[in-house]
Parts: sequence; structure tokens; C-alpha cells
Amino acid sequence: MVAIAVDGARRGGDPREGSAPVAAPSLSALFAERAAATPRALAFVDQDGRDAWCGRPRIAWSYGAAMPMVERLAAFFASLGLAPGAHVAICLPGGSETLLTLLALERAGLTPCLLPVAWTRDDLARAVEATGAVAVVTQSVVGALKPAETFRDIAMAYYGLRFVTAFGPQPPDGVLDLDRVMVDERPILAGRGEVDGTAHDEEPAPAAPREGGIVTLARRGDEIEAAYRPISSWIAAASAFLEVARYGEGERIVHLVAPDDLMGLATGFAATLMTGATLELHGLFDGPALAASLAREEPTRLVVPGWMEEALLRTPLPRSVTGLVYLHGAPARFRARSGASQPAIDVLALEPWALVTRARGRSGQVAMRIEAKDARAGDPLVRRDEEGRLSVGGPAAHARRVLRGQVEADVPEWRETAWRADVFAGIVIGVA
Repeated sequence: MVAIAVDGARRGGDPREGSAPVAAPSLSALFAERAAATPRALAFVDQDGRDAWCGRPRIAWSYGAAMPMVERLAAFFASLGLAPGAHVAICLPGGSETLLTLLALERAGLTPCLLPVAWTRDDLARAVEATGAVAVVTQSVVGALKPAETFRDIAMAYYGLRFVTAFGPQPPDGVLDLDRVMVDERPILAGRGEVDGTAHDEEPAPAAPREGGIVTLARRGDEIEAAYRPISSWIAAASAFLEVARYGEGERIVHLVAPDDLMGLATGFAATLMTGATLELHGLFDGPALAASLAREEPTRLVVPGWMEEALLRTPLPRSVTGLVYLHGAPARFRARSGASQPAIDVLALEPWALVTRARGRSGQVAMRIEAKDARAGDPLVRRDEEGRLSVGGPAAHARRVLRGQVEADVPEWRETAWRADVFAGIVIGVA
């Protein structure tokens, strides 16, 4: 299934085309395939010491151990009685709960909407309205923040938000406890969506495959811009990134950016799921915990926000760190500086529409070029008009605008973004 989906994304066509019906692209189906083939392989790992800021322990999840949790959560979400494809917000820090929830919602036939946990209450309220979310999955505590309380208050003022659920200790009154769901030993989802374990005498007629998707958001001053991206486009975006990054099976990816937007999810979980690499998510920055993690003698790729580059250049990294990936969310400025000794890659995110990935040269200098390409492997087409405005197209940028929960019907061949690029001698020096 996944090979077909990736091949379809590379061609820019519908991966479901052909004489024989195939399954719609699905991250949860790919995860289930890996769980069946390599159940003991590590899928994702939490950072050390996270119990101090979220009240949940660090867990190293193998594919085999994670799959029952995904099914149990999916059964719970299915039991809420939401309409097929209903939008459900995920507002969690970088950690295993985010990934388990994402897979479970997809498996339950619902649409995940990724909300950054660091946004203010007002921005989160606007995000709920923009996406039309009818439920939210969050955490009781994240450092000094109490997201579960925040969303409970939002739900009291916004009647469309019907369910507030949370991981973590002592969720407030009115919030459904997902920690209890994860330890519940009652029968779990068994393919048809039943949650009570009742057997059915007759198998229902198979439904036509429906491709799911994920909604991501970007903040533009007082406005929230939301985009619905089908899974085939997520696969295309991750494939384009991997054409440059080339994660390897068995490699460890230490990722410091939350999977709450296109940039964080495509370069993290989507990419590691497609390659078999292990993802280690760091939800809140902890210098000693990061140093201890990097000291482990195993091949490691370090993925960090672009603003950390200067600090990393002053910090000797162990030999186990084989490469660096810098993530730059527009607006961004690129500065000429001496590069690190490790190979480096830059990713420019034109949220919520597209990613542009470029490898640095031997000098280590940023070489971010924006030019139209042939969409090979789903790489986004990018063009710049006379005023510097950027537009994107191709399978990796195939996303639909979402307004008050309504997804636009058609995708334009070229999507004009809010961003303008400053270019000097063919090299992008800034995007604003």
C-alpha cells in the first residue's frame, strides 16, 4: 500500500488509480505494516526527564507495543459518535502522545488538526473556530501551562467544541481522562470500529477507500490560516525532504521541533515512518537531557530550529552526530557563517503550504535557492513573481484552504502564499 502511495506521490497522480483497487494512503496503515513486520523495532522515544514538566514518564515505544495503544485510543475516539471525517484538534507538546493520537484519530476515521501548544488562549480559540474542531486532545499540564483548563474554558464559550480530552495527571473536571483509556483492558477496536467487543454475524459491505488528511495552521498577525492536506500530499512532502535528508533504517533522529505543523511532522514522524528510522522527540528544551542523549554511541541526526545554529557552532558535538537539519519557519533571514563540521541541510517552511529542502555545500554556507522544479519525487514547484511573492504547486503542496471548518472544493494549480523572498545572486537571503 505505502509503496503504491509513495509512487503515486512521485508521479504527481492519484495513488489509487489503476485496474485494481488499492487502499487509500494512510499513516496508520503504514504503521500497522511495520508493527506486523518488525514489532520489536523502536518507532519513537520520549526525551529523558519529561515527567518533571508533563507528569508522564519517558517511554520507548516499539511498533509492536504502540499498536495496541493506537487501537485502544481509536476505539475511544470512535465511541464518541462523531461524524466520519470530523475535525479533532491535537494540542500536545512533542512526545509519544501526539503520535499515538494522530494515528488513532486517522484509524477512527477522523481528521486531526494540529494546534501549537504554546499559542495563547485567544489564538487557540481562533484556531478551534477556524478548523471547526468538535473535540480536542491535549495535556493537563505542560510546564507552567495548563492546556486542559484552557480548552475547557474555550469549550464553555464555543459550543461547537463538544469534547475536551487530556493526557497527564489530574485532568480538571469536565475533561475526559486519556491516561485511563490507555490502561483500559476492555476489548479494543477490531477493524470495523466496534468498541464493545460484540461479534457481528455478517460482515458489512466494504466501503470505498477514502483518503484521510491532516489540518495544519499558521498564524498571520491576528489571522489564522488553515490548510487541509491529504495523506498522499504528506507522503509527497516527506518524500521530497528525504530525497535530500536520506534518513536511514536504524538511524536515530533526535528532533527538537514539535510535530504540530507541516515542517515538524513531515521532517519528523512522517519521514521516520517511511524509512524505519527511530524518532526521539524533545518536547521542551532541556540542555543536560539533550547532551546526555547525544552522548549515546549510535548514529544520530539532529533536527533543530534554525535559530539554534549559532549556539550549536559553539558547542562541540559528539562523533555520533552524523548530520544536522535546520528548520526555518518563514519569516526567516539567512546569514553567512562558517558551517559546522557535520553535513547540514536547511528546510524552509512556507507554512502551511510547502517545504523547500536544500543541502549545504562543502563550505557549510546556506545555499537556499528557490526555483521551479519538475516535481520529481513530489518536490514542490516554487516560483517568484516580480515583487518577490512566492507561489507553490505540485503534489507536495497539494493542500486546500480551510475556513470555519469548511474545506475549499478545488486546489489551484499555483497557490499564492503570503511570503516574499529576497534573493541575491540566486541565493535566498530572507523570506518575509
